[in-house]
Amino acid sequence: MKDNVVSNNLMINNRLSMDLNFPNEEWLKTGIKILRDEGHHCLTIEKICTALNQSQEQFSQYYTNFAGYISCLLEYWYEKETLSYINAMDEIGGNAEENLMNLIEMVHYADKQDEIAIRNWALKCPLTLKAMAKVDRTRLDVGIGLLKEIGFSEKDSILRARIIYTASIGAGYTSIPASLDQKRAMVGVLIRKN
Repeated sequence: MKDNVVSNNLMINNRLSMDLNFPNEEWLKTGIKILRDEGHHCLTIEKICTALNQSQEQFSQYYTNFAGYISCLLEYWYEKETLSYINAMDEIGGNAEENLMNLIEMVHYADKQDEIAIRNWALKCPLTLKAMAKVDRTRLDVGIGLLKEIGFSEKDSILRARIIYTASIGAGYTSIPASLDQKRAMVGVLIRKN
């Protein structure tokens, strides 16, 4: 199964290079790398320009100000880390239960360091917190939709999606590792009808 998921993650990465319409993508990747490696307090126009060996005038060709850059960076991350997974799930196909398990596997094998860096940043930056709320809402809505498709009520779908989502996000912040089999078993319990 891991080979299938690795193949799906490669499909996601290939899709990103084709589907995301960010002509300034290197500027955005550099910002995410700085966030990831050094933290949000190091994310400055000067640091980004230095990392890319570019001038602030070149930065200004793409962005009117730093807030505009941040908005674009967060939109890029949203498309890369949320919409691309949803699109990949749609392309893989299957019923709702299979789609949920595919998402669990894709996320299990995904590099979560960008997610952790941006979530940490959201604790200090209202603009990032607002963008994070959009990400969380989209992801939860997908989970709720899949659980409703499985046959759960609206209320049960919301509760179960929240448990699945917060458990998967929280795993990146704890020292308690969970194997893919454990994650699949957890989801299996939550999608089982009594």
